[in-house]
Amino acid sequence: MSILVAGGPMARAASSPDEPLLDAPALALLEQRADEAKPQEQCFLYTEVLHGLTEAAGRAMAAGDEAQVAETMGRIDRVMHKIDGASAGNARRLKNAEKLMEHTERRLSDMARAATSNEQAAVQATLTQLGKLHATMLRLVFSK
Repeated sequence: MSILVAGGPMARAASSPDEPLLDAPALALLEQRADEAKPQEQCFLYTEVLHGLTEAAGRAMAAGDEAQVAETMGRIDRVMHKIDGASAGNARRLKNAEKLMEHTERRLSDMARAATSNEQAAVQATLTQLGKLHATMLRLVFSK
């Protein structure tokens, strides 16, 4: 079930009614926690960061803040590289990370359809990379 977050003509859906949207300091703290986590926990934690950044990009897009969208897309790309290099040793956490990755990919796909022409290339490139990362994660889930 999704709820709409007010934002003018391009309202965005939050992940769930009880999920708080993370602000920039909370996302930075979560990413730091992921950087310092045990290797088997990093994949899931980075996926949480990725999800939070995607929601932040959606809020920036709804507000018409193209500079913030571009900056957040850059952060998303950096976190995707961290996920790609993270260990996926914990099978349960990997499955949870995959579910969150699926949701994040759907959200980014929605954003790509609503992106302005200036945002379109960055969002689409990020979506392509996210799709590849999600496919890799799915392969790992089904190999365990």
